[in-house]
Amino acid sequence: MITRFRIKSSPERSEFLEVIGRTPQGLQVRIVRHHEGYDTVDESFMEHDLFETCLKTGYLTEIEVAREEREEHRRDRSGESGSVSSVA
Repeated sequence: MITRFRIKSSPERSEFLEVIGRTPQGLQVRIVRHHEGYDTVDESFMEHDLFETCLKTGYLTEIEVAREEREEHRRDRSGESGSVSSVA
């Protein structure tokens, strides 16, 4: 199950972080940014401490993901390409 968080950003942007995997060292995350009619998608690794700090400060806020949206996202992922970067 994907857990989605809204990333605190400017009003004209819509940014989300999705937890797509967990390891003892941290989280594998996908960051989706919607801006001016296009999306950018990056996948990276985030350490547990950084993730917890983002939650405590309100930089990340958990949101409910509708079942239909999760299924649509899975279908869209099959053909998507994005860059991979590291967040530490």
